[in-house]
Amino acid sequence: MSPSCLAVLTAAGSGTRLGCDGPKALVPVGGVPMVVRAVNGLVAAGVDGIVITAPLEAIDDFRRLFPGGVAGVAGERHVPLVPVDIVAGSQASRQASVALGLEGLRDMSESRGLDLVDDSVVLIHDAARCLTPVEAIRRVIDAVEQGYHAVIPTIPVSDTLKRVGDAKGQESAPRPVHQTVDRSSLVAVQTPQGFTWKVISAAHERGASRSASEITAATDDAGLVEEMGGIVYVVDGDHLSLKVTTALDLTLAEVLITR
Repeated sequence: MSPSCLAVLTAAGSGTRLGCDGPKALVPVGGVPMVVRAVNGLVAAGVDGIVITAPLEAIDDFRRLFPGGVAGVAGERHVPLVPVDIVAGSQASRQASVALGLEGLRDMSESRGLDLVDDSVVLIHDAARCLTPVEAIRRVIDAVEQGYHAVIPTIPVSDTLKRVGDAKGQESAPRPVHQTVDRSSLVAVQTPQGFTWKVISAAHERGASRSASEITAATDDAGLVEEMGGIVYVVDGDHLSLKVTTALDLTLAEVLITR
């Protein structure tokens, strides 16, 4: 049996900045909840099992989206049904939610008969990046399978970047520019980020003390790997893999889905 490719899908964020009361991942894009679109992309890319981290109070709402605890891709008979487990995320930080998702993968491997070993590919993805193309997901999976134990999808930075100082006086006062940053070696990071199980489980265990709040938590999982001395590699991301955070992002996603 070859090692399974499993995924943690973070979906515990609120929809406050989108102007909705419930979880952001349940907001529809083109009539389909973001979390369902994200799951469909992972399934189509060949993932063998998915653990979704959801708000505790909305777990039943998420489970209703995946009857029988499985997911498939409509119209794709050659794509097998994939187990989907829903676990409660953390209100403390995204890092803490991912750690709970990794625990969920351990439980899934035992209860669903999946092979979770040191070399298993583990993806960590955000439901808010629900338009991520299958090809972009496959690039991450393929790189990890080829022996790159920590892989992130990235896109070039196109804006001019400035390092600025603090405002003097009022908070809204203009801030001084200290430096124009050379962007030639800078990239913007997306998800899914891919790792071997051995690497990502060790990174989260080592960095667990940071997860108590968003102030101290790692901003992404690759950062935890870097902190323990691991090398993180990049592959091409995709501009369609935008993160839906604001109402403007949602409007853009709605436009893109109709193309």
